[in-house]
Amino acid sequence: MSALTPPMLPRVTNHLTGRKVLTILVAFFGTVATADAVLVVSATRTWSGLEVASPYKAGQLYNAELRRAREQDALGWHLAASAARLPITGAAVTATLADDAGTPLRGRTLHARFERPTDKRKDVAVDLVEVAAGTYAAGAEAITPGQWDLVVEVIGQDGVAFRRKHRIVLK
Repeated sequence: MSALTPPMLPRVTNHLTGRKVLTILVAFFGTVATADAVLVVSATRTWSGLEVASPYKAGQLYNAELRRAREQDALGWHLAASAARLPITGAAVTATLADDAGTPLRGRTLHARFERPTDKRKDVAVDLVEVAAGTYAAGAEAITPGQWDLVVEVIGQDGVAFRRKHRIVLK
């Protein structure tokens, strides 16, 4: 009788060894750590931090802000502001100021700020000058395209007497 011999199986050389497991783990966690590092660096470079220096104190001053808003409404003033891109890298801001009867308010001191909603480091302030009765204008340099908050303030004897904030998009 002939003895049956089992067929020869091909030899498997692709064993999962400790070295391969270590390489897989190091590659996986290295990829995750690299992605995290890129995201953290990107976040810290593009976000300036807090909206206000002390949110706690800003909360305490909320009633004073409400009082100022009521005082501003009692003045009955109307302020309309607009901004337009200049040909190169700037913007022109124009504001008209009138009283409750529609009479232009002359001789006031107006300040404007272009505030970037996402990055306060890019804010630009300008002083407006009166160019016609109740119409004030100024130009600002280095205003990039995008969304901005245009804040126009009328300065009074005790500080800011009137403030308007407009969300604008400069193309």
